[in-house]
Parts: sequence; C-alpha cells; structure tokens
Amino acid sequence: MTQPASPSLPTKPAISWPDLLVAVALTALGIWLFFGTQRIADSGMNTIVSPRVFPLIVSSGLTVLGLLLLVATLRGAKAEPAAEEDTDPDAPVNLAAAGIILGGFLIGALLLSPLGFVFGTALMYFSVAFAFGERRYLLLVAISLIVALITYLVFTRGLGLNLPPGILKGIL
Repeated sequence: MTQPASPSLPTKPAISWPDLLVAVALTALGIWLFFGTQRIADSGMNTIVSPRVFPLIVSSGLTVLGLLLLVATLRGAKAEPAAEEDTDPDAPVNLAAAGIILGGFLIGALLLSPLGFVFGTALMYFSVAFAFGERRYLLLVAISLIVALITYLVFTRGLGLNLPPGILKGIL
C-alpha cells in the first residue's frame, strides 16, 4: 500500500542580501538624518514652519520607506530590474564594485580635512572609475584631480562655499 503524497509545504523564498543591505542602509540613513535634524536650531521667530520641518519630513519618510523595504525583503521580496535593463536577476551578485566605491568614499571623507577637498574628492572619483573597470591609472589620476579641482573652484568661487583647501591652502 502506498502512502498518499503529503502536500509539500511552501518553501520560504531566499532573502536577497543586496536588497537587505539597501533596506538596512536606507533605514540607518533615515534614523541618522532624524537625529541630525534635532541639532538644527530654531529660527527664533514665531513661525509655523521652522527650518527643522522639511529635514524632519525627509528623514521620517526615509526611515518609513527603509522599514517597509526591510519587511518586504525579509518576507522574500526581491527587486526586479527594469524592463529596459539587460540584466540577469539570477546572476550571482558581485559586491566588489560596491565595496570599492564605499571604501573610496570613506577614505576620501576621512582625508577630506587633512588633505583637502581636491585630494579627498579625487580619491572618490578614482574609486568609482576603478570600480567600473577603468585601469588606465595615469589617466584616471589626472581626470580625477582635474574634475575635483574644477568642482572645488566652482563651489568656492562660483557659489561662495567654504571647502577645506587642505595642503593646497595658499595655492588655491
């Protein structure tokens, strides 16, 4: 006598680690911005809309969207590429490029104050181009420095912003 086939239990879909990483990062960014808005001083005027309102709306919305994305990801939802993208959603994920960009951003941010905006930003530009496969190092260094220098000049001279000159103080 044969046993009747037991109904198979639905399997839980696998969690997409890149989607989970984006959801956690989005939630953390929203929370970080929320606490940052608490440091914005009131204008001192008797107004309904203070300078803190719009950053508070953005940070709250970012946190809520991050939490919704986190719940959906933990339930097995997976981001689908747009129809016009020529990608394979089942291909293995290569996080090396994202790691290189993130590392370049963090090191550039750390070096921004001691070395200056031009060198810190050039490192960020360099890491992005390197992560996307550019290997002509001399050209990469030159373009990164030129773009960072132009950005520095536009922001400091054109918009009047005060960016750290670093070791180029007195030259720029």
